Amino acid sequence: MTSRPTPPTDAPNRGLRRDIQGLRAFAVIVVVLDHLVHWPRGGFVGVDVFFVISGYLITSHLLRELERSGRLSLSGFYRRRIRRIAPAATVTIAVTVAISLLVLPRTRAVSTAIDGVWAFIFGANWRMMLVGTDYFQLGLPPSPLQHFWSLSVEEQFYFVWPLLTIGVFAWVAWRARTRVASIGGTAANETMPGAARSARPAVLWMFGALVTASFVWACLETVTSPTTAYFSTLTRAWELGAGSLLAAVLMRPVVLPFAARIALGWVGLAGLVASVFVIDAASAFPAPAAAMPVLATIAVIVAGTGTADRRYPFALWPLTNRVSTYLGDISYSLYLWHFPVIVLLAAFLPTDSRRYLVVAIALTAVASVLSYHFIEQPVRRSRWLLGGTAQADPRRRRRTAILVSAGAAAVLVVASLGAARLAAPEPVPPAAEIDSGCFGAAASPASSADCPTPTELTASEVLPSIDALADDTGGGYFCWRTQGGPLESCTFGSEAPDATRVALVGDSHAAAMVPAVREAAASEDWSVDTYLGYGCQWRDQPADSDCDTVADETQALLVDGEYDLVLTTAARWTIDDAPLDSFTSRWNEVAATGAQVVVIAAAPTVPESNFECLARVGANVAECGTDRDEALNPPDRLLEAAAVASDGVSTVDLTDAYCDDARCPAVIGNVIVARDAAGHLSGTYSATLGPLLAERVRAAVDPAP
Repeated sequence: MTSRPTPPTDAPNRGLRRDIQGLRAFAVIVVVLDHLVHWPRGGFVGVDVFFVISGYLITSHLLRELERSGRLSLSGFYRRRIRRIAPAATVTIAVTVAISLLVLPRTRAVSTAIDGVWAFIFGANWRMMLVGTDYFQLGLPPSPLQHFWSLSVEEQFYFVWPLLTIGVFAWVAWRARTRVASIGGTAANETMPGAARSARPAVLWMFGALVTASFVWACLETVTSPTTAYFSTLTRAWELGAGSLLAAVLMRPVVLPFAARIALGWVGLAGLVASVFVIDAASAFPAPAAAMPVLATIAVIVAGTGTADRRYPFALWPLTNRVSTYLGDISYSLYLWHFPVIVLLAAFLPTDSRRYLVVAIALTAVASVLSYHFIEQPVRRSRWLLGGTAQADPRRRRRTAILVSAGAAAVLVVASLGAARLAAPEPVPPAAEIDSGCFGAAASPASSADCPTPTELTASEVLPSIDALADDTGGGYFCWRTQGGPLESCTFGSEAPDATRVALVGDSHAAAMVPAVREAAASEDWSVDTYLGYGCQWRDQPADSDCDTVADETQALLVDGEYDLVLTTAARWTIDDAPLDSFTSRWNEVAATGAQVVVIAAAPTVPESNFECLARVGANVAECGTDRDEALNPPDRLLEAAAVASDGVSTVDLTDAYCDDARCPAVIGNVIVARDAAGHLSGTYSATLGPLLAERVRAAVDPAP
C-alpha cells in the first residue's frame, strides 16, 4: 500500500507573496518620508526597490506564459498594464492639475498642466530631464506630478521588454527548426513551448547583456550628466532588468535550507534599511550607488521564492505582518497621491508647521485608501479591456459609457479651468504705491527715505505678481551665452564718445543685475558691454567646465578693451569652494590695465519656503522672508577674494538693500526681491537698485579723502 505524497516544503509559491507586499510597503514609506520630512536621507531609494519588484513580477508572468502556451499576446499584455496603471493615475493627474490651476501661481499652474500631459503619455521622466537641466528652473518648487517620472520609466521599459523576450524565444524556436531540418527531421512539433525548454540560457544572456550595458551607461552618465542619469530610462533599465534577470534565473525552483532562507531574507532587509541611511543626494546615483538597494531587494525575493513553509512569513515578520501587507496593497495609490498632497498643501499651510505634517499624512492616507478601494479594486474585478462576452452585457456597456462620459467631463472641466486661468488679468497694485518714493530698494535699510514697514500685505499689493514672478527678468538675459554656445556681447547705455566704458561680467546672477546697471548707466553716462553666460563666473574656470572655452576669450577682450570700470558678481552657493586665487588672478590682470574692478557682493540665499509663503492662499506676504544668518550663508567668497586682490579691485556691498539686522524680507517696498530659489533678483527689484548701485560704485572707485 502506498501513501499519498505530500507537497514538498520548497514547492514554488505563485500566489500572493506577502514578503513582496512588505517590500512594497517599505519602498513607499521611505519615499513618502523623504518627500514629507526629508528623512531618512536616502529615502528616494524606495523607487529602486519598486523597479526591481516590478521587473521580477512582470517578467515572471511573461516567461510563465511563454513556457505554458508558447505564445504571448502583446495586446493582452498592454491591456493588462493599462488596466493596472491608467485608471488611478488618470484620476490623480486630473485632480492634481485641476487644483493646481485653482491655487498655484499662473506660471506653475500652466507648467503643472503640461506635466500632466507628459505624465498621461508616460513621458514624465523626459519632461523632468528637460526641466531639471534648465538652469533657470533650479530652486523652483517641484511639480506636484514630478514623481510620475518613475512610472514613465517603467512603462517605457515594458513597451520594449516583451518584444525582446518574444524575440529571444522566437530565435530559439527558429534555431531548433533549422537544426531539425538540417538533419532531415521534421520540425512540426518544434513550437515555442518546446523551444522554451532550451531558451533559458539565451534569455539569461540577453537579459544579462542589457543589464550590464545599462549599468555601465548609468555609471558614465552619473558622472557627466547626473540629472539625465537620474531620470533616464536608459540609465534606470538595469534596475528593472535586474528584476527581470532574477525572474529568468528563478525559472527553475530554488532549493535552500530553511535557515539559509531566513538568513538571506534578513540580510536583504538589513541592506535595505542601511541603504536609506548610507546613500544620500551626494552619492553616485543611480550607479553605482543604487546597486545596494537593488541587491538587497533581490536577496529578499530569492529568500522567499519556492517555499511553502508556513514558518517563513513569521520569520520575516517586519515585511509579512498585516500592516505591512496592507500598505503594500495600497502602495501604488500611496505613491500616486502623496506627492500632490505634499506640494499642493504648501499653498495653504506653512510646511514647517505641525499642522501641515498632520494634515498631509491624513489627506494622503484618505486619498490612497479611497483610490485603492474605489478605483483600483473595482477595475481589477471588472472586465474592462478584457473582451469576451462581457462586452455584450448592457449593464457593463452602460457603466463603460458612464465612465467615458465622466472622463470626458473631467477633461472639459480641467481645460476650462486652464483657459480661465490664462485669460485672467494679472493683478496690479494701485498706481499711488507704484509711484511712491518707497518703492522697492527705496524702502530698504540702505535708503535714507523714511518709509514705513508694512505689517499686513496681500499678494495683490506687490509687484511683480506671483503669476509673473518667474518671468520677471527685466531683460537681463537679452544677450546671453547659453550652455555650450559661443560668447555673446552686447552694448547699452550712453553713445557719447567720452562716456565711461563699463563691462559687466559673470553668470546668471550678474545678468540679474542688468536692470540695475541699466538704470545706473542712464544717470552716470556709462556705455556698458556685457559678457554674461550660463554658470560662467569671472574666474579661472576648471578645464572640464562648459565655460573654459570662452573664459580666455572674455579675459582677452577685457584686457584689450580699454575699460574704465568692470563690474562682476555671482551667487554665493556656486562659488563657496572656489580657490580665492581663481578670482584674483583674473581681476588683477584687468586692474593692471588701469581699469577699476568693482566686485558686487553676492545676493542672499533664498529658500523655497519664501516662495511657498508668497504663493500661499490668503498669505500675509509681509511675513515672508528668511533669517539673516541663514540667507547670508555660506560666506561670500567674492568679498574674501577682493580683500586679497590688488589695489585696483574694490567692493560694493548691497546686503543692506536686501536685509535688515535680523532678516531678509521676501518683499521690500511692495516689490518681491528674488524671482526664484536660486537667488536671482526679480527684474523689478533689480531696477530699483540702480540709484544705490550708482552711488556706491562712485564711492568705491573714487573714495572720499
